[in-house]
Amino acid sequence: MLKIKRTLNYYKKILKAINRNAYFYLLGNLFSGFGFSAFTLLFNIYLKSLNIGESKIGNLLSTGTFTTALLILPAAYIVKRTDVKKFFIISPILTVTGYFLAIQSSTFQLRMLGFILAGISAAFTSVISGPFIMSVSDSVTRTFLFSLNQATMLTAGISGNLVSGFLPNIIKRFGFSEVKSLKYAIFFHLLFVIISLFFFSKIKVKKIYNSTFKDKVKFNTNLKILFYLVMPPLIIGLGAGMTIPFLNLYFKTIFHLSPSTIGIIFSIAQLLTILGSLLSPLLAKKFGLINTIIITQIVSIPFLFILGFSYFFPLVLISFFLRNALMNMGSPLSLNFSLEVVDPEDRSFTSGLLSLAWLASWGLTANFGGYFIEKTGYRIPFTFTIICYFTSSLLYFILLRPLEKRIRTSK
Repeated sequence: MLKIKRTLNYYKKILKAINRNAYFYLLGNLFSGFGFSAFTLLFNIYLKSLNIGESKIGNLLSTGTFTTALLILPAAYIVKRTDVKKFFIISPILTVTGYFLAIQSSTFQLRMLGFILAGISAAFTSVISGPFIMSVSDSVTRTFLFSLNQATMLTAGISGNLVSGFLPNIIKRFGFSEVKSLKYAIFFHLLFVIISLFFFSKIKVKKIYNSTFKDKVKFNTNLKILFYLVMPPLIIGLGAGMTIPFLNLYFKTIFHLSPSTIGIIFSIAQLLTILGSLLSPLLAKKFGLINTIIITQIVSIPFLFILGFSYFFPLVLISFFLRNALMNMGSPLSLNFSLEVVDPEDRSFTSGLLSLAWLASWGLTANFGGYFIEKTGYRIPFTFTIICYFTSSLLYFILLRPLEKRIRTSK
């Protein structure tokens, strides 16, 4: 009982010590995350209800991803040199504008333009988050604040998936068609993104880098090590892009589930992801970072096989939950390891490069994934994903496991 009281007092002390700007940032993320979750869940289903094929849906998704990938390193360069507060305001507005255009437009070209706008916004959002948290925290609150931010985003996703899953059915009761019900449900959620601007506007931080920062086109880490670090996530991205963007359509077309049921399924999956995230540091402490990544990826492969080749819904559902939790357990560990082994001066560039590798490979195969799903079904895409995940695990074993051993030995 005394230990519990001490733990609670410790967390209470940290919560009091957290910068006011950080709380505004978390509240902004909570509302914007809730709003954007509906688009993630319902947009593919909305397009499908308009009789748009998976191939074109894949083209749209990859357009946004490629835009983000192309701009992520230039965005990192710009953010280091400008007032970041304006990006907290501009990025949500740009994304909402892009999503509105993607939903409301009747032509494919305008929908692509919408995804390009959203992709531009995502590039800046992805390079601001980590440095901003670093700038508004100290050594005592930093780790807790990163965890709190992740928990906030997952909470927003879970609640958003639940509400957006049921909302189209509620709107339908007022006499609207399925297409309009899905559209209005997404619009309703995007209003919460507008609300997030109130909290983002309260942030007083302008610069997230010290004024002593000097421009240096220099890389201190061995390029061979950088290549080793980039290859496994790049291969994972190739496999994931083939199937993951279409999982909501998978449940709708294969098992004929309603958006509300799909929303519940995705919410449960995110809850299990939270549990997996809490468990992964314990596994990493026992087995090591790379061994834990390899184990979780290899164990997830049989569940991927079930998703691609089984039509027994209870088994598929359990496999979906376990695959989601297992594969997401390795992601933070991989980033943690990558930023540990590179020179401290190279961390921001390395982080951007890893994101670039992931996004570019994901965007590339999302095109092919949509095409194969539309023409042949889900078996070929899931088979490709399995091969990529296995190959990635092999690369972790061959390239990065010896590197981790050398680092441990040298300490």
